[in-house]
Amino acid sequence: MPKPHNLQLIFLIAGIYSAFLTWGLVQEPLTTKTFPNSNEQFRFPFVISSAQSLVASLFGLIYLKWTGNKNTLSFKQLLKECYPFVALLSLTQSLSSPLATYSLKYIPYLTFQLSKTCKLIPVILVHLVIYKTKIPKKKQIVALIVTLGVTIFTMSNMKNKKTNTNENNVLQTTGNNALLSSASGYLLLGCSLICDGLTNATQDSMLKKQPKITGAHLMVLCNAAILFWNAVYLAVIDQQQLTNSWNVLRMDFNAISTLLATYAVCGALGQIFIFQTLSKFGSIILIMVTVTRKMVSMALSIVVYGHQLNRLQYIGILIVFAGITYEALAKRTASNGKALTSKSVSEEQTKKKKN
Repeated sequence: MPKPHNLQLIFLIAGIYSAFLTWGLVQEPLTTKTFPNSNEQFRFPFVISSAQSLVASLFGLIYLKWTGNKNTLSFKQLLKECYPFVALLSLTQSLSSPLATYSLKYIPYLTFQLSKTCKLIPVILVHLVIYKTKIPKKKQIVALIVTLGVTIFTMSNMKNKKTNTNENNVLQTTGNNALLSSASGYLLLGCSLICDGLTNATQDSMLKKQPKITGAHLMVLCNAAILFWNAVYLAVIDQQQLTNSWNVLRMDFNAISTLLATYAVCGALGQIFIFQTLSKFGSIILIMVTVTRKMVSMALSIVVYGHQLNRLQYIGILIVFAGITYEALAKRTASNGKALTSKSVSEEQTKKKKN
C-alpha cells in the first residue's frame, strides 16, 4: 500500500496533468475556432487574460487562507518591501499572455506551444543582463539545444506556409507577405517570452529578498495586478476590444462561455497544484512532472486536432524535449550530489563528536 506521502504526490501530479492538459486543449479552440453564429474567432486576449486572472485571484485567496499561519506575510508588508518587484511582475505578466495570443493570428498553435517551452532562454538573458547572475554552463547548453530545436521546427513551418496551407485559421498569405506575416507572429511571441523571462527572474529575486513570500502570495498579487492593468488597457486604449468581445460572446454564448470558464478554472487550479508540489516535494519533482506534461500536451494537440507535421518538425520537437529532459536530469544529479555531500559532512561531524 502506498505511503501517505506518496499518495499526496500522486494526487498533485494527477491535478497538474488534468488541469493543464485540459487547459491546453481548451486554449486552442477558444482562440482559433470560428464560431458559427457570429462567424468570428474569439481573439480578444485582454478579455481572456482578465477572466483567467479573476478566477486565479479568487482561487489564490482560498489557497492563501488554506496554507497561511500567524507568521504569514501580510499584503501590506509585501507591497511596502517589494513594490518595485511587484510593479514589474504585474506589468510583464499582464503583457505576456495577450502578446502570445495575438501571435496566433500569424503562426500555428503548435509553433506557439513549442516556443513557449523555451522560457529558459529569456530567463537566462534577464539574469545575465539585469540581475548580473552567473549562469552555469549546463544551463547555457540546454538553452542552445532548445533554441536549435525551435529553429528547426519554425523554419520548417515557414516553408509550409509558402505552399499556402492554412492551419488553425492562421492568416493566409503568400510570398513576401507570408514572410512578413510569420515575422510579425514570431516577434510577438518573442516579446511574450521576454516578458516570461522577466517574470521568472524577478520572482527569483523577490523570493531571495523576502523568504516569507509564498506561492500563494505571488498567485494572488500577480493575478490581481494583471486584472488592474487589463482594466486600464481596455478602458483607456482598446475600448473596442471589450465591445467586440461582448458582441461575439452574446451570439455564441454557450460555446464560448463554456470554453472560457473551463480555461480559467483549469489555469487557476493548475497554479495551485504547481505551487503545492513545489513547496512539498521541491523543484526536481516539479520539473519532471511539467516536462512530461508538456510532452503529453503536444501529443494530445496533434492527435485531437489532427495537425499535420513533417519529418523536420518532429525532429525539432524531439530536440526541444531532449534539451528539457537533459536539464531536469542534470538538476536531479546535482541535487543527489549535494545530498551525498551533506550526508558525508554530517557523518564526519558525528565521528568528531564521538572522539
